[in-house]
Amino acid sequence: MITTKFEVPDIDSFLRLRKITGLGPRSREAAEHGLPNSLFAISILDGETIIGMGRVIGDGGLNFEIVDIAVDPKYQGQGLGKQIMTHIMNYLNENAPAGCYISLIANIPALYEKFGFKKTSPEAEGMYIRK
Repeated sequence: MITTKFEVPDIDSFLRLRKITGLGPRSREAAEHGLPNSLFAISILDGETIIGMGRVIGDGGLNFEIVDIAVDPKYQGQGLGKQIMTHIMNYLNENAPAGCYISLIANIPALYEKFGFKKTSPEAEGMYIRK
């Protein structure tokens, strides 16, 4: 049975989902420190197994970032990514003040464009540094 919980995934599930969905590895130490600092999180479960997740991070006023959107490949194509984003957007619509900046980095832009996100270029370019 598929259920939804509004909580961060446990560390093992988080690391597993990032790995099997190609999001890239994160260290256990970083996950232990970072996950509790989420502003909002959603976990999708099949029984007791977390099969999807998403989080919002940021300062809670000026900037919000959508991160760690992942659905187990065995469950992709069933609308779970859209479900995760719908809950995230509901959270943001209720909690993010007017004028704030909401960002994300998309591996599959089409999903996010359905929710109103636009590419930043040519006005701006997304940048990153990985430590």
